[in-house]
Amino acid sequence: MTVLFGHPGGNPNSLNAALAHFEAGCLEAFCVPWMPSTPALQLLRSMPGFAPMASRLSRRQFAPLVDAPMVQGRLGEWYRLALRAMRKGDERLSYQANDWLMRTMARECSRPTVTAVHSYEDCSLWQFEEAKRLGQACIYDMPIGYYPAWEATQKMLAKRYAEWLPAGGLPSNQFVRPEQKRREMELADVVLAPSSFVESTIAQYFPAKLVRRAPYAADLEFWCSRVTVQPQARLRFIYAGQISLRKGIPLLLQAWAAAALQEAELELVGVWQLAESKRAPLPKGVRHIPACSATALRERFQLADVFVFPSNFEGFGLVLSEAMACGLPVIASMATAGPDIVTPSNGRLIPTGDLDALVAVLRWFADHRDDLPAMGLAARAAAEHCTWAYYRQCVTEAVAPFV
Repeated sequence: MTVLFGHPGGNPNSLNAALAHFEAGCLEAFCVPWMPSTPALQLLRSMPGFAPMASRLSRRQFAPLVDAPMVQGRLGEWYRLALRAMRKGDERLSYQANDWLMRTMARECSRPTVTAVHSYEDCSLWQFEEAKRLGQACIYDMPIGYYPAWEATQKMLAKRYAEWLPAGGLPSNQFVRPEQKRREMELADVVLAPSSFVESTIAQYFPAKLVRRAPYAADLEFWCSRVTVQPQARLRFIYAGQISLRKGIPLLLQAWAAAALQEAELELVGVWQLAESKRAPLPKGVRHIPACSATALRERFQLADVFVFPSNFEGFGLVLSEAMACGLPVIASMATAGPDIVTPSNGRLIPTGDLDALVAVLRWFADHRDDLPAMGLAARAAAEHCTWAYYRQCVTEAVAPFV
């Protein structure tokens, strides 16, 4: 009685989901395009132009799964990586990886001991259809809110912030497969969701669907606070992630200007995905920093005082738990994991999209600087309760009835 598991890339939550099945002794195989070895990464680093890619791919390495059974599609993944390195790729490549995963898992479903199939949004349809034919259970993983809910939110944001849209308007949806998403959800016997927000978006469209929560976590050894803290004259707020409509950046910049904080600054760390005309005249005290490595981001967190995350639509928001693990009090919207992990002792929650509420909270932190050290300690304590071990336990318990 085993679980066939798959993911088209390999991120912390998928690696830990695979490990959950492996530790429980029920992993039939982990289907993944490529889990690079250390020698392979060393070779990539030595090739001109491939060092940044090697750095990103290193996040796919996961020592606890070295001995786990795997099914890989290296050649196809190498081809896609080469196209990306030559800047010839687009979102089509991601869907090619999704199709490889669906085709591979649909084939591997025929293994005689498989009783359940576990995979993710956008890459589950073919294996779920085959699993149903074979009488196997379908476990559907939703790392972000359900797509129809995002469509409605995106339309509202595009209308409200029309002047913030990048050249060409909203990102192209030409590769999105809404009907596939709907059919995958229909076929699912149980859905894994990382937050109450994701659960709420599923309930809007499938109120009777069985949903189990498995909250994400942070690497508590890597994401940590400074050993010594030096007093700072200026209060430092920081945001990290895409600089986009979905992440609530127009609202944040409007709130920052309205709050008119004295002796305060705001860092926006990430890829700019808004109109270029909005980047040059940033409000006073705001600085944009391009996306950086995890190590560099950790250093920026360690130099900050408050993390602000006003996202309009999330799944969990790993960066939220990472900032808290670094000892940062947080400001988070209700459309994140904030309602599940943020309390008055470690931060503040704001209604999603509420400008006045965000202005008030920014001013509150500026007026209560003496409270921040204790709030930072409480934030770290809260992060320590959100462990990957607990995530794996939740996955195991959710899947147990189907194995």
